[in-house]
Amino acid sequence: MKLKFLAAVASLVLACLLLFGPLPPAAAEGDFQFSCSNQIYQAFGEEMFHAFTEETGLEADIYKCASDTAMKRLMNDSTDLASSTKKLYYRHQDYGYNEIVFAKDPLALITNTKVKVDSLSSKQIREIFSGDIKNWVELGGNSNRIVTMAPGQHTGAYWNFRTKFMDGKDIRYDFMSYDSTMVIRSAKHYPYVISFVTRAAISDYEHIKVLNVDGASPDSDSYPYYQTFAFVTKGEPEGPPKAFIDFVTKGRGKKILEKKGVTMMVNKN
Repeated sequence: MKLKFLAAVASLVLACLLLFGPLPPAAAEGDFQFSCSNQIYQAFGEEMFHAFTEETGLEADIYKCASDTAMKRLMNDSTDLASSTKKLYYRHQDYGYNEIVFAKDPLALITNTKVKVDSLSSKQIREIFSGDIKNWVELGGNSNRIVTMAPGQHTGAYWNFRTKFMDGKDIRYDFMSYDSTMVIRSAKHYPYVISFVTRAAISDYEHIKVLNVDGASPDSDSYPYYQTFAFVTKGEPEGPPKAFIDFVTKGRGKKILEKKGVTMMVNKN
């Protein structure tokens, strides 16, 4: 009875942690507005923005949000620059939006280090997130119920996981976080959660286990599940947004990402 009570309390605490979205943005003070995907922001880290300002004297007003929200803000002229982990639709390209794909990073399966499972097959992952596998003991771990956590449906992480891992089928989940990077906090504090996020976002976190998939580590060249990082502008980038893009793709920012294991792939589509 006591264990059931504690599990219920832990679940309630976890749910409360995920109900809060981002705070409203502060008044604009920087040289340009940047609506940044939560996953990309986590991969950049504060180091990226500090280094950019130190080198150029320019400062970005950053609005952290889902990839879909970043694009909507760009379309509504609420931002000068967007970043996204979702592929730009062809119709957006026809309307003059410019996509600069600059990196790729593994879409990693994560859990707490207390989980005694190190590797899953892609079939087992589909069965977990379709509700067919419900307990870690079915995967060789201890007898604990699997708690499935999904980032919000408006996030690039959700869209990419559904496309790449689930073959387009619906994701079943116990909890859904407001944004993609909130799942990191959940995996850190709640030991039986499984979720997914870009690999670079968890490079500085303890108590997070990254699971191998089909025997391949997300840190290996053979790992097949990636997300792409892209900047998006209306028309050709210029001024401070272009300076930031150049800093990330050609300058010191490129080295910051490579240090985190991000694969740079600067192409213009």
